[in-house]
Amino acid sequence: MPPFDRRSSSQFTPVPIPGVSKPAAHLGLLSTETSATKPLPVSAVSYPRDPDTGETNVLSAQSLSFESSANHQLIVRQGQGITHMLSRVSPDVAEQSSVRAPMIIKAQRKKAPVVSHAQHAVRRLVVSLAGVLILFLITTYTLLAVTPLGREFHLGFNPAQSSTGSLFNFSSNGSNSLVAQATATAVFYQQNDGYDPNSLGGLQVTDGAGSLNWPVGQCTYWANLRYHELTGNWVSWSGNANQWVAGAQAAGWNVSTSPHVPSIVVLMSGVQGASSIYGHVAVVESIVAGSSPVVVHTSTMNWWANGGGWNIQSYADYVVGSGVYFIWRA
Repeated sequence: MPPFDRRSSSQFTPVPIPGVSKPAAHLGLLSTETSATKPLPVSAVSYPRDPDTGETNVLSAQSLSFESSANHQLIVRQGQGITHMLSRVSPDVAEQSSVRAPMIIKAQRKKAPVVSHAQHAVRRLVVSLAGVLILFLITTYTLLAVTPLGREFHLGFNPAQSSTGSLFNFSSNGSNSLVAQATATAVFYQQNDGYDPNSLGGLQVTDGAGSLNWPVGQCTYWANLRYHELTGNWVSWSGNANQWVAGAQAAGWNVSTSPHVPSIVVLMSGVQGASSIYGHVAVVESIVAGSSPVVVHTSTMNWWANGGGWNIQSYADYVVGSGVYFIWRA
């Protein structure tokens, strides 16, 4: 094979195609060419046999021959001895495949409203004040919820409320949710043991003709009920458990640091596991014989040791000592 840069000037004889009487029409070179260039050889292209006739379809010379310049335009450019076929355009095809001009949609740009520096300053001030106000409300509510004053006005968390009205809503029926709800309820009642919501933090003394409206399930509820069963006397004052010593003194009952059977034992706030805010009360059933220091055996409620709990009557032993008082009616 002649070198690549000499192919354009080489002479060769076209390969005859079956059924073609003469080679395809020869197109001349551009006017700038000085050497003659002959048409490229065309070989027969065989296709598979026709399934109906069994004949072999051979590409006819008419389909391989180049048409005249009226039907096709062949532009040949030779550079550095290499012939390139750039384009062959058919007028019929060109008419049917015309390129549509691109459609340009102009974007509509809207200018943002101009805000002055003063307006920015006003907006920042309003946002800052709103944030301070929200923070103040949250802080105030939190402080009230954890103080006795907030509990008196029912601002704290109360698991006894319905799920839709409580601070924490356990809507799931799963075991984890039930455990969490039971734990929250236990913590609430344990922390609020000895609390009397009907006293509004004050101390009121009555004639003792009937039972006062003590909160069911609390230690104060049981102490009033059990002491009435043993002696026939109702507690004639209202107040939290740690206020029962002052209430008994105001009502004329006996108050002592020595045990008495039957009597109501008062544990002041934080004494021997009592509520750190409201204290605890129970009813002395007996004195443990031979105990030193002296230990009293009591019946109680809302005491979370020994299987007890809210609205559960249980038994507990307390040591006679500092912060422990006994009250009874003569």
